[in-house]
Formats: sequence, structure tokens, C-alpha cells
Amino acid sequence: MLGVVQFIRTLIFVAIALGTAGTLVEATGIVGREAVKAHQHGGMSFKWLNQQLVGNDGRK
Repeated sequence: MLGVVQFIRTLIFVAIALGTAGTLVEATGIVGREAVKAHQHGGMSFKWLNQQLVGNDGRK
């Protein structure tokens, strides 16, 4: 009986691991596609980003 429980526990663990790996692969693909779209649209202006984060054109 203990062997059956251990087998089922192993199957559940493998299923969770495969599901997690599949989700990570899918998320990586989504992020990659969005990066390509951003690159095709000219990317991001770091000057603009710095202004948003620091303000005053980066001057104090």
C-alpha cells in the first residue's frame, strides 16, 4: 500500500513540475514577443525614463 501512495505522490509531483515548466516557457515566449514589438517600435528612450524617475532632466 505504501508503494502505491508513493507512486501517486510522485505522479502528482511530476505533473506539478511539468505544469510549472510549461508556464515558465510560455511566459518567456510572451515576454520575448513583447520585446520584439518594443524593439520594432523604436525601443525606449532612456532620457525619457530618467526624467520620469528622477525629474528635472536629471539635474538637482
